[in-house]
Amino acid sequence: MSIQPLFENKEMADFYNTNFVNYKINTKGGLKGKDSLFMAERKLKFTGVPFFLFFDQDKNFVHYSGAKNDLEYLINIGKKALNPKERTGSLQTKYEAGDRSIKTLYAYSDLIQLYQNNALSNEISSQLFDVFPKQNLATNQSYLILKNSVKSIDNGFFIYWYENRENLKDVEKGSQKGTEIKALERILLESIQKQKSTWNLETNRKVKKMTIGLVLSKDGNDFLWEEEAKILVETKQNEEAISLMKVLLNESKDNIFSSLYITDFYIKIIESKQTISIVKDELDVLSKLEMEPEQKGDLLYQQLLCLNKMGDAKKSIEFKKSVLEYYQQNDLDSSILDNL
Repeated sequence: MSIQPLFENKEMADFYNTNFVNYKINTKGGLKGKDSLFMAERKLKFTGVPFFLFFDQDKNFVHYSGAKNDLEYLINIGKKALNPKERTGSLQTKYEAGDRSIKTLYAYSDLIQLYQNNALSNEISSQLFDVFPKQNLATNQSYLILKNSVKSIDNGFFIYWYENRENLKDVEKGSQKGTEIKALERILLESIQKQKSTWNLETNRKVKKMTIGLVLSKDGNDFLWEEEAKILVETKQNEEAISLMKVLLNESKDNIFSSLYITDFYIKIIESKQTISIVKDELDVLSKLEMEPEQKGDLLYQQLLCLNKMGDAKKSIEFKKSVLEYYQQNDLDSSILDNL
């Protein structure tokens, strides 16, 4: 529900007009002009609205809060902004002075997210878990910290709630009822996006199991197969790498575009002649399928790459002639073949 009608409430208007110079920013279509510049200079990045932001007369950021359609709540936001001990601008000072209370850590975690400082955000959420009473992990408070402060699957709150996800229910109300599991999904997907390149094989496979556990993937291959394949090839586990490729190709057998993406990826990471010959065999099987000229051209190009990597110069030269002929017949850009 919009909070706009409350701006016309006399009590709210009197309070805010007495204590603040008020300015409303229209974020529809993104920040523009001087508003965008003002936020950028203060390194503030908001992912949603509405927000109440407070600055002092020198334009220093001192407080912020989310907003909801509740008069008392909105007035209390302003009262906190007027209190140097309560406003969010004081949180860094409290934290640096050694305050590690749940209240301070939770609020500071929320503030740090505005600056998108992922490293500090993860550090604070880890400290939150350290000080949180472990006998209270099954509580609504624990869930709210998970939902609002946790960004990594390495965090204790995530680990606890993932392992006890069958109990993650009946916390949200109203339109959000039944959406509790989405907190785990968001954290897992964000971790995959930001951390996957740093994971070893063991972690990669652990995360794959998590995607299955949260029903984000049937077999775990939707998000991490490229990283797993790279690790397997780099550690000379070529048989496992090829087994994974065959599973992927079987899953994408009705999608030639996906199949060619998979084979292209493997050609780029494999140097072993014996292993690349297996990729070539899979391409030979794919070549029997019906496909568009562009896809056929891509397949032929990949077959030629395989022959080059296999070191068969004679076959490569002969095959390149037929590939070039196909490209010319189908008006495809043959410049890609120039260096082969």
